[in-house]
Amino acid sequence: MDQSPKRVALITGASSGLGLEFARQLDERQVADELWLIARNEEKLQAVAKELDTPARAVAADLTSEADIASIRALLAKEQPRVTFLVNAAGFGKFGDWQTIADASVDAMIDLNCRGLVDMTRASLPYMERGGRIIQVASAAAFAPLPHMNVYAATKAFVLRYTRALRWELHGTGITVTALCPTWVKTGFEKVARASGGGHDVGHLLGEQTPETVVRRALCANKAHFAVACASPQSAALRVISKIMPACVTMAGWDVLRRL
Repeated sequence: MDQSPKRVALITGASSGLGLEFARQLDERQVADELWLIARNEEKLQAVAKELDTPARAVAADLTSEADIASIRALLAKEQPRVTFLVNAAGFGKFGDWQTIADASVDAMIDLNCRGLVDMTRASLPYMERGGRIIQVASAAAFAPLPHMNVYAATKAFVLRYTRALRWELHGTGITVTALCPTWVKTGFEKVARASGGGHDVGHLLGEQTPETVVRRALCANKAHFAVACASPQSAALRVISKIMPACVTMAGWDVLRRL
């Protein structure tokens, strides 16, 4: 009788946006025996689960809650699965400067984009083996400080640096870690980002990509063992520019672009 552990893929933010698209494309690739879809809205997760061919479990959890993180840890300890894939796609941003973004939104961005991602990674790693894969959704905003998106950009810079250091620590284990750094993506991000006192501090989202394109490129980059997946020419250009230009120059350029 086969006693091998069940292979599972964990996807946070799976009820919408990039998380939803990751669920769909990982389902197509049959990377696991079961997908664990993690987000706050259980009803939406159940709807996503019904559209997938791979058996899927809706795990309703708020990743800013220590109690909910503890529940996920307990579930992993009980099931003892082999985690083949972890995608940390949960996160959000707000447009505005330090005066126009509410304190609660600032704290929530830091808690979800940074602490929630780290907690999920640390909870999953003990159940990963050689061949395991991790994609951390950062942003092209990670490459440079962005006034009027200052906290969001800083959280994504944290994700990028954390992912690169973790990748180094995991060298030799056979676990591949990639930071996904796209520019604008056609998801519900903009609606949430504009729901603040400075919601119109950023104008048109130039060069928006579809979630399908971004996720496909992210999965290809991870398969190729890339440390960073830019997923667009604009993101790749910003990555290069940020390495050779002073931050004051990149911020001045951004200040022009955000007004368009």
